[in-house]
Amino acid sequence: MGQFLEYVKMALDNIRSNKGRSFLTMLGIIIGITSVVTIVSIGNGLKKDVVDASNEQNNTISIQSNTEEVSDPNCITGDDISFLKTSLGDSVQSVSSYSATLGSISTRKGKFDTYVGLTTPDYENAQYQSPLVKGKYFNDNDVANANMVCVIDELTAIYLFGNTDVIGMSIELQVDSSIQDVLIIGIRETSAEMMEAEKQYLAMGMDKSINLEMPYTVSNSLGTPVEAFPSVSITAYDKDQASRIAKSAIQILNSRHQNLGESPFIQQKPMDFSDMFGSIMDGVTAFVALVAGISLIVGGIGVMNIMLVSVTERTREIGIRKALGAKTGSIIAQFLCESAIISGMGGIIGILLGAALTALITALGIGGIKAQLSFPAILVATIFSCSVGIVFGIYPARKAARLSPIEALRRM
Repeated sequence: MGQFLEYVKMALDNIRSNKGRSFLTMLGIIIGITSVVTIVSIGNGLKKDVVDASNEQNNTISIQSNTEEVSDPNCITGDDISFLKTSLGDSVQSVSSYSATLGSISTRKGKFDTYVGLTTPDYENAQYQSPLVKGKYFNDNDVANANMVCVIDELTAIYLFGNTDVIGMSIELQVDSSIQDVLIIGIRETSAEMMEAEKQYLAMGMDKSINLEMPYTVSNSLGTPVEAFPSVSITAYDKDQASRIAKSAIQILNSRHQNLGESPFIQQKPMDFSDMFGSIMDGVTAFVALVAGISLIVGGIGVMNIMLVSVTERTREIGIRKALGAKTGSIIAQFLCESAIISGMGGIIGILLGAALTALITALGIGGIKAQLSFPAILVATIFSCSVGIVFGIYPARKAARLSPIEALRRM
């Protein structure tokens, strides 16, 4: 132990006597470790954001029929949806289905292509739907009477009429050969981000996307009848209850459609987005960190070069030590200790800089990223930086140990 401490002391003395050269030797290691720690931290932050956002979808259940033919008796009807809403009670936020068709609307400003969403009243409360800022959503009475009413978003109102005071105004909707006057009864909120994005699209000459939400029963008047839906979306208040609610919904649908002994209704299980995105982010982060880690190899080569120079400069010292009986192993240990300390110090500085950059990125909110420091990455970076010093210090150390004491003293 005492001999090892002596090697450490000699290494530190030599590093201190060549501060500038030692720092330049560490620079490659510092840059490499800083890059790896920062990149992994950013990757962890992005992964957490994506996974958290994806996990929010866990309280939305989709029950799928085994057919997409709406004429099939196992498709989900409006009565099924109403019954599900009543049966599931307070455990669910919404039970809705959605179909769509293309058409065009005409106002005094002109004629515009539009996307007509034919849906159920509970679609107002479906997850990720913006709240109403004016008017009201259509109700069961509007569905029962197939009232020609619609809900639009704020930006559509501004785009078509110049303001959002449009409740009670009518637009002319054409779907295929059917032309109907549609009354605007509600305005959905448009987020500031969406508003800005749409404005940029319009500034580039792109057309505004027009979306209407209408009772699905008006589809008969539009010439595109929607008698049933291939699926129903259920938003639970508590995502922990989602699985139980899905089983209950399937049992209810099977019972209503008299499917005894068979189950044409299944819970549609999209890919686990949190796992999928998490795996993608892990792969991307690992690849980018690997590319950044190449600089560690470059830094290791720098360590080897400097240690080779050090061997040449210290030929006299090596010769005297060997003449006085120093063993080959002790010479190798001395030089390996020095290269490992240089790399280790560079690694520590790199880790501190990486942590500082991570904190700075999070504090400034650059790109909305909340970087998350990875302690496994720090551990790996520490081990790797020391390993670089040892691996790339072996050749110079062996070269020093192989010097003949007579030859070394002759060069004095």
